[in-house]
Parts: sequence; structure tokens; C-alpha cells
Amino acid sequence: MSESPTVVDVTATGLTSTPVQQAVELARRHGPLYVRRYHGRDVAFASSLGLVEELSDETRFAKGVGPALQNVRGIAGDGLFTAYDDEPNWAKAHDILLPAFAMNSMRTYHPHMLRVARRLIASWDGRFTPGAAESAPVGVSEDMTRMTLDTIGLSGFGYDFESFGRTDPHPFVEALVRALGHSQAKLARVPGGDYAAEDGQFAADALFLARIVDEVIDARKAAGDTSTDDLLGLMLNSPHPGSGEALDEANIRNQVITFLIAGHETTSGTLAFALYYLLKNPAALHRAQSEVDTLWGDTPDPEPSYEDVGRLRYVRQVLNEALRLWPTAPAFQRRARFDTTIGGHYPLGAGESVVVLTPMLHRDPVWGDNVEEFDPERFAPEAEAARSPHAYKPFGTGERACIGRQFALHEATMLLGMLVHRYRFIDHAGYDLSVKETLTLKPDGFTMTLAARTPEDRERSRSALRELTSLTGSAGPVNGAGAAADRGRDGLPARVLPGTALALLHGSNFGTCRAYAEQLGEQAAELGFDVRVSPLDEAVGTLAADTPVAIVAASYNGQPTDDAHQFVDWLTQAGPDAARAVPYTVLGVGDRNWAATYQRVPTLIDEGLAASGASRLMERVEADASGDLAGSVRRFASALRDTLLERYGDPRSVGAGDTAPPPRAYDVVEVTGGPLDALAARHGTVAMTVAESADLVDPAHPLARPKRFLRVALPDGVTYRTADHLSVLPVNAPESVERAAAVLGVDLEAVLNIRAHKPGRATLPLDRPVIARELLSRYVELHDAPTAEQVALLAGHNPCPPERITLEQLAADQQALAERPGCLLDLVEDHPALRGQLPWPALLELLPPVRPRHYSISSSPAASPRHADLMVSLLSAPDRSGRGTFRGTGSSYLHRVRPGDTLHARVQPCRDSFRLPCDGRAPVIMVGAGTGLAPFRGAIADRLERLRGGGELAPALCYFGCDHPDVDYLHRAELEDAERAGAVSMRPTYSKAPEGDLRFVQHRIAAEAEEVWRLLEAGAAVHVCGDGSRMAPGVREAFQSVRTKFAGGDAAEAEAWWRDLVTEGRYVEDVYASS
Repeated sequence: MSESPTVVDVTATGLTSTPVQQAVELARRHGPLYVRRYHGRDVAFASSLGLVEELSDETRFAKGVGPALQNVRGIAGDGLFTAYDDEPNWAKAHDILLPAFAMNSMRTYHPHMLRVARRLIASWDGRFTPGAAESAPVGVSEDMTRMTLDTIGLSGFGYDFESFGRTDPHPFVEALVRALGHSQAKLARVPGGDYAAEDGQFAADALFLARIVDEVIDARKAAGDTSTDDLLGLMLNSPHPGSGEALDEANIRNQVITFLIAGHETTSGTLAFALYYLLKNPAALHRAQSEVDTLWGDTPDPEPSYEDVGRLRYVRQVLNEALRLWPTAPAFQRRARFDTTIGGHYPLGAGESVVVLTPMLHRDPVWGDNVEEFDPERFAPEAEAARSPHAYKPFGTGERACIGRQFALHEATMLLGMLVHRYRFIDHAGYDLSVKETLTLKPDGFTMTLAARTPEDRERSRSALRELTSLTGSAGPVNGAGAAADRGRDGLPARVLPGTALALLHGSNFGTCRAYAEQLGEQAAELGFDVRVSPLDEAVGTLAADTPVAIVAASYNGQPTDDAHQFVDWLTQAGPDAARAVPYTVLGVGDRNWAATYQRVPTLIDEGLAASGASRLMERVEADASGDLAGSVRRFASALRDTLLERYGDPRSVGAGDTAPPPRAYDVVEVTGGPLDALAARHGTVAMTVAESADLVDPAHPLARPKRFLRVALPDGVTYRTADHLSVLPVNAPESVERAAAVLGVDLEAVLNIRAHKPGRATLPLDRPVIARELLSRYVELHDAPTAEQVALLAGHNPCPPERITLEQLAADQQALAERPGCLLDLVEDHPALRGQLPWPALLELLPPVRPRHYSISSSPAASPRHADLMVSLLSAPDRSGRGTFRGTGSSYLHRVRPGDTLHARVQPCRDSFRLPCDGRAPVIMVGAGTGLAPFRGAIADRLERLRGGGELAPALCYFGCDHPDVDYLHRAELEDAERAGAVSMRPTYSKAPEGDLRFVQHRIAAEAEEVWRLLEAGAAVHVCGDGSRMAPGVREAFQSVRTKFAGGDAAEAEAWWRDLVTEGRYVEDVYASS
């Protein structure tokens, strides 16, 4: 029997300027489920825990984009939080951006967050007049907005809004706040009203926001920056991991605006509410002060580390409680996937929606009888564990919950801790809370004054904490972990019995759990274990009673990670003896803020192994990414070490670890943090050693075009898959650096110290001495064509009027600039009055930051797991400017390096679609020319290894373009051996010694059309690698001609057929231009 909820018609009274607070008041009167009617438009509101538990069921409900978010689409389009579920850009952007919020990425944002936090503190310090004990009032909500906007701008997009250098808010913020206010105000409109002026302002604001964001995007593109270490870099340079599709420019703009809204409006409100409640609750403030003072001591200017933020547990509880009382994103909508009923009696048709009123959910009776009081102890770990995970929803729910919640909480926890440590807060005006609504919530008109805390203040807070600890027996809020590291070691063996195996298994999407498993493996190897580290999926059905197993696993939206699906499926179906007597333990990594799915998969693995007969080495340990993650892992490692040594230790080694080391003559500390650190961090590179370097062709042959073979040793922890790329940071040639110095009129031996006043050059060696030669060699591009902005800057520095006019005219004529040959240095050389007129700050604005070059790895990890091979053609051609010979920066660098040299590089995964089938069952046709052979050499080695292992292979053809059989049939002996073994059929062509008319690969493909068509009909996939301007188009035409020959039809049908192959992933290109 169905029962309708109360319908409350507010048409007569209207919607107020604070519609969320109005909805809360209606819920207090009419209960946890009611319908608000306004001019015939009905909206259902739900707020009880029972109802929200139902609405959070992803099998029954999805995100609904209600009227408010539909209005926001006018500025944010199909961004992550305004997109409809069925819009393809949501899933595409979500999957591309997920790595931006992995733990490793969060570490890269931490310095930006700290930098902006210091700006806020400097601004607040500036509110003190000399000699005054108390500051002038600070506008809390306004300053929190400045801080969070600058943080998301710098961390996410490399753009500095410089909000603390402005008296008024940045125009972007003003336009954004107006647009959000307009989106909310539209909800209260009366039918037939005249809103043309308001809509016109909204349209103007939308255009302004889009223009600012487009400028940020264009600046990144113009810089040639192809890194993927922030949100904008991922969107511009990372294809979708499954489809290989990139985000279109309009969607990138929408995502940037989305993150600028979500990344600063909600976080700033959270901080302002938290400061308000600390101001009004001295006991909570003192507890927070005790925590930060214990962690950071007496210095008023601590240097919070990334790990420190996780140790601020009580500060995080303060933020959580502020979000409970006033969730700054105060509602979310749930849409029924099919006809259903909630609350046992309220029917919902498919597509109908209900709004979850989060402030009232957070006042459900499950929170106790004092729900209006501020009490951070509600978020003590034991209290959270006892409460339904659906009782707390400040970030939404399910797969459409806020993707950036960890970013926001890390930023807010760090800043709140720093403010609590530095200042006493004074309620100078007796402020009473008034909540302002512009879709998000924040305190309105909230000001306070400040006083500097003294060492005596901090000692009193620590003393209070010590007294509390002595009374309660508690270890206190921070730093109780260290002592456990060495506990229980006395009397243990120092190493295990020879030949003892240990399996470290990981379930990891973004590398965190894998990194911890590898770290544990290194520690175990030092104890003498024979260690194997591998994904969980590789352990299906292989667990053995004589090999202890340590598992490090996480969940992804409550599901197993990509490398653990098969293991979890196996475990859920395994019988009671499937893992009999296997000794195991589990370290579960998760984020307690995702309460509904926290530790779900680690728990499932732990309980599943126990049910399958395995024996726990020790109890499962939970590591919380929003807490002291590193400390939890450290304690797990310590306990695991003791447990393993107790069970598997060599009794002969007892006491061996207690021998005192011999006295040392010296203590040597290696200084860390070299000048290349920023460059490496920006591009994710690590130092690698060149193991081999040799010519691939005879340089003395008249037909030879230089090609080089490199073998690079991979550092521990760096792996690759066949067809991946190695992204290498090049070094400019010495002759290029000498020429640049001569043209620019600079001293290469000058020692510089660079300080940045705006973002965008994070790759430069800042705040440390650097020699000009090193700067021009490693950090900037010297051969890029000039942009209009660069030419205009040159004009501004040119003291010669005729030259200045010429440059100004060139800057204004895009076509002339595009057609002008040569690079920026050529342009400077053509205007000699510029020599010596460009100071270093101007030069650093002019010269783009160095960017990585990408090369296909030509080896197979099956045959060469610890080395990556490259084959590199030297790009060498007459310079278009007429000045001698142009040589590519990256290729000439790799032709110069020799064995023992260090290069900075990272493994860049190729598109999954370009990887050749590894099962050997599907035919494959490989097409490459010159060094385009690289990924196919690795694939052929994979096939050879499969044959040696007794596997079967489908046919594989490799069309390979060379100049001459005696000159550049690269790796000929190796490939012919593989051909004789049956791994491949090589089909070379020789442009300088053709067999008949077969000069290029496309000619031979057309000549062998019957065989090619037979393989295509059998499902063959075509993989093409090489020059994208000449070779690849010719190969496409060849395959289309094969289709026309055997299937008929015209050119349009052949092209449509080819496009279908591309769509199906059966025709994949990895093409490039050399550099």
C-alpha cells in the first residue's frame, strides 16, 4: 500500500534567498520525507538515515542532475558534477582524472598548498600594527576563498590568481559567485517574470569565465608542456586508458571551471565554519592546539610535511564535525533507475528524483540527542566505526561522489593546523553565525581578530595533553607510533633460514599498494627471504602452505582494483581447502572518508582466505590515507618482520644483529634535493643509466642515415610493457648552448640564483645557485619557433627603432610569423641590436621550459625485464633558415650519450589498443619504417618467448621499410632468427635497392594483397608505427586498395571500411614526427 508524503506548497510565500535553510526548516516541521511545491513544480526531499541508505543503493539509484545543477551547466557544461550519467564525457573525464587524486599525485600538490598557506599567514601577519598585541579584524570567509582559489589554480592548472595581492576579489571569483548566485536565484523565479537583465549578466559572466580558462589552456599549450602531473596536464596530454580517446577542448574548459568551483567554494566554506566553531568552543580549540603543538613544537613557522597532515587527526575531526553541521555542498539528487518504492510506501517512477537534504541527514537521531552541538569526538575512530557509513554524506554518494575530496581535506587540514598553531582567535565582535547561500554555504560577515601565540602558550597546551594522557591512558592524538618500530626485537633471529620464500601480493590501480608491497619486499630481502612481488591476479590458484603471503590491497569504489579482480573472483568461489594452511596477512589501504566502501576488498580477501583454510600470520591492519598512512604501514612492516622472524628465523643468527659496528673515522651525509629535482618532479622522471650504446648502421656507408641503439638500465621499481614509450628529458648540444650565449650576449660561466614571482616555470632550479651553461643546457628549449607573444617581448626590449618596428609588425602578422623560417635565436640574431639587451628575467620568459621526447621501447620485458632498448634516428636536415644543418634536440642528445651516462626518463604506457595481442591467437600485421620497427621488435621477442614456452601462434607479418639491405635492415640477424623459429614473417622493402617496383612498405602490402586480405578476413589487427606525414597515409591507402580489390566498392566505401577497423581497434597507429 502506497502512502504519499506531505506536500508543502510555498507558491504564496515564495522561495527565500536561503533555500537550503528553508528546506531544513520544512523538514523539521514535516518530517524526513516531504514534497515542496512551487508554481506547480514538485521537488521531493529526504533526510532520514533509513531513506538515504536506500537512495545510496547504486543498483536502484543514480545521480540526478536537478534544476540547480542544470542551471550551473550554463557555465560548467558537461563537467564532472554537472554531467548527466549518459553523457560520454563524464566517464571519459572521470577515468582520465582519477590518477590526479592518487596518493603520489597528492604529494606533488602539497608544496603548492603550503606555498599558498604561507601567503594567507603573511596576509594575516600584516594585519598587526607594530607593537600591537591584537590584529585588525580579518575577513575569514573572504580570505579562505582567496586561499583555496589560489591553491586549486596553482596545483591543478599552474595558474596563479594572486588573490592576496588584490584588495578586491579576483574578477574570476566575482563572475563565478554571481553565476552561482544566478543559478540558485533561478529556482525562485515566478513564471512570466522579466529576468532579461539577470540572464544577460549570467551570459556575460559565462563568457568571461570561459575566456579566462581558455587563456590558461592556451598558455599551457603554447609552452609545449606535455607533462601529466596536474589536472590540466592530464586532460591535455592523457588519452582515456580504455578507449584511447582524448577530451575535447570544450570539455577541458568545462572541467577546469568545474574544479575551480568545487576546488575553492566548498573548501573555503568548510574552513570558515571550522574556524567559527573553534572560536566558539575553547575546549575543542585547546585540544587542536595540543595536537599541533606536540607535532610542531615551539616554532611559529613549521614546515609541515605531507605525512604531518595525516597525523593531525583531531584537526581532521574538527573539519568533519564542521561539515556535519554545515555541509558546504548541502544537497544531492538521486534518480530512480526503474520503478521502485522508498521508505516502504513512497513510489518513485523510473527517472523520478529525490533530493537528499544533507544538513538534516547529519542531524538524524543516529548522531545522538545533541545534534546542534559542535563535538569533534563524533569522528573519533571508534565512534565512526559504530555508525552507518551512510549517516555522513558531505561529498555526495557513490561513483558520482566528489572526486577531489582528499585534495580538499588535505589542504584544509594543513591550513587549519597551521593557523591553530600560530594564532589565538579572538571573537572581537561577538559574532553570531549567519549562513550565506550561493548553491554552496559559508558564514556571512564573519570576522575575528588574532593574537600571536607564544612558546608559553604552546607549553601549556602540551602540558594539558600530557595530563589528559596520564588520566586516560591514551597515547594522545599524535606521534604515538614510533616506539612500536623496535618493540619485540630482543632475542629474535637476525635473518631467516636459507631458501625461505615470501610472496608479496598487491591490489593497486594507481601504484600506491604496489609501491608498499615492493618496499616490504626490499625489507624482507634484507632478512634473507627469496621474495616475489606480483599482482594478486597472478596468485590465483598458486598459494602454497610453505610460502608465507603478505597482501597489500585497496578498493576502488568498493570493487577490486584492476590487478585483483581475478583473485577476488577466484576467492569468492574457492572451496574450504583452496588455501589450506597458507600463512597470510593483509594490509588494507583505504580512505576512511569513503566510509561506505572503506576496507571492503581487504576485508573480503582476509575473510575469504580464512574461509578457504588459510592461517593468519597476524590480524589484518588498516592503513587510512586520510590519517597517518605512512605510520600505519611502518607499524605493519615492523610487526610483520617480528612475526616472520619468530616463525621462519634461523636460530643460528640470534644476537647477530646486536654486534656493535666498528668505530667510524667520518660521518658523511649526502645532501639531497639537487637542482634537477623540480624538473624531474614536473615530468615524473628518474635517473637511469645507459648500459649500452652503439651504431645501428655503418656510418661510413654512403647511404647511411645515422641510427643509434641504446640499452637503458631501469631502476628498481620501474617496469614496462611491450610497446611502451620511454620519455626522455633531453640536454641541448654544447654547440647549441655556445651559439645561444653568443647570440644573446650572456656569460655561460655566470652563476645565477632564480626566484619565481609567478607560476609556470616550476621546472627551473629555483632559489639555488646555477651556472648559466647548465641552465641553457638542461632547462630550456633553444630551437622552438617564436610565438607572437615572444616576438612582442623582443620588440619591447629592442633599443633600435627600425628593428623594433619590424618586430612589432611581425608579432601582429600571424601568417608572416608562421611562414618565417628559423627559431627564436635566429630571430634574435637577425636583429643584432638585441644582443646584450635581454636580461635574464626576460630570457627566462622567452625560452620555453624543456619538454620530454618520447621513444618507443624496442625490447620485450619477457626477454629483458631490467633494461629498456631504444632505436633512435638522428633528425638531421638543412636548416630552413639557411643557417647550416638543423639537428633534433632529443635525437642528437641520445646519439651523444655513452655507456655509464645518466639520463632522466620515465616509462610512459602506450595506448592499450596499440599493444599486440599477447595470447598469440589472433593474426597480426605490423607495419613500420626505419626506427618505427621499435615496438614490433619487442612484440616479436614476446612471440618468440611464447614459442619457446610451448605456446601456439597465429600468423604475423612484419612489413619493414629500409633504405638498403646492407645498410639499415635493423637488428637483421635477430629478426631473421625469429623468422626461422616461426615467430614472424618479415617483409622488408628497400627504397634505394627496390625489388621491382616495391620501394616502400605500402607497395609490398598492395603487391601481397591476397595474403593480406586473407588475414584481415581472419580477424587480423593492423599496427602501424612510424612517420605520420608520409608513411602512415600511404599505408592507409594501401589497405583500402586491398579491400577494394577483393570486396569491391568505391573509394568512399573503402575509407568507411578502414574507419570501422579503427573503431574496432583492429587498425591502430602510433605515428610521430622526429625531434
